[in-house]
Amino acid sequence: MKATTIVLLLAAFVASVESPRAIGQTSAALTVTTATDGILNAFQNNPLVGLSDDHAFAQEEDFYVSLIRDLRFAKQVGNVVVEFGNASQQQTIDRYVSGGDVPYEELRKVWADTSYVGWFPTVTALGYLNFYAAVRAANVKLPVEDRIHVWLGGKPVDWSKIKTKDDLSKVIGGQADRYPADLIEEQILKKGHSALVIYGTFHFYDKGSLAELIRQRHPGAMFVITPYTGFEDRSCSDAFERTLVKGPLPALVAVRGDELDQRMHGSDCHFLDASNFAEMTEGQKAQVRSGMESQTSVLAGNSLLFLGPAETLTKSPLSPDLYLDPEFRKENDRRATLFGGKPDPWPTVRDNPMSPKYLRDYGGHPNTPAN
Repeated sequence: MKATTIVLLLAAFVASVESPRAIGQTSAALTVTTATDGILNAFQNNPLVGLSDDHAFAQEEDFYVSLIRDLRFAKQVGNVVVEFGNASQQQTIDRYVSGGDVPYEELRKVWADTSYVGWFPTVTALGYLNFYAAVRAANVKLPVEDRIHVWLGGKPVDWSKIKTKDDLSKVIGGQADRYPADLIEEQILKKGHSALVIYGTFHFYDKGSLAELIRQRHPGAMFVITPYTGFEDRSCSDAFERTLVKGPLPALVAVRGDELDQRMHGSDCHFLDASNFAEMTEGQKAQVRSGMESQTSVLAGNSLLFLGPAETLTKSPLSPDLYLDPEFRKENDRRATLFGGKPDPWPTVRDNPMSPKYLRDYGGHPNTPAN
């Protein structure tokens, strides 16, 4: 997240934050299950399970695929609502995941023609594209009535009709999370169905977020899971991980009161990059960082998804369309300019190596790409 964006959030985090305690100082047992079993168990008491997406986190994207491949998922859940798809392409994704023939340029509109306002005006991580292919592969082995339905939660947008900033503001203006909240209301909850909801972290915790809108209408309907991605400092990650999970991975760790949160926060331990706060005073930095970390800590959710030690976690490779298809890149430059006034720094093949790019640069990885 850019520092300028974080400065704008300062007002949201003025509340005082309790002094953090040292990681690992408590010894109460944690409730741990295999991740798939834990998520399916959560659906027994909640129609919605929110899985907080740490954007472009490779192991988490792999987990989405393993989850929908489990035969119990289609039978017990059957619906997935995702942030990484443009709802105007719902018919296209319906046809694709049902096994129909869809030309790639048409299919690509599902994730490329989004109203996404992040770093790029398109979905870039390859893991999200693979997710759709995995649902298709799972569905063709299932009876039609048992197939997994993917609901595209991104607000509908037709980029062929957007020529100016005014055009863009008319389409994406207002409360962006209202659309997926209404979709979940009409297509899932009113019909007595269940759904896995895969959205970015702050869509579960911000004021006016998707989860807040759902809770206002249906208190207790959503169980939220947050992934563990480690701390900036390796010693903090090591201390936390030693007392966390010693069984099979991936694992789901239940939050019990503030027990797990105590372990997530040490007096000098942070899991948000300090460079995000470079333009702030020390007082602003401490206030905003504490507020954001409180929202993204596992205490804000119900369980922690543990996919492995921090030093092993990697970023998803990017879609090579971004540098292999010049017309696609040109169109995305146009959209980026409408969003932010200029094209974003698009990745090249140099930025997209086959070797792993680690979430936490602790050093010592022999295959870390050279800069």
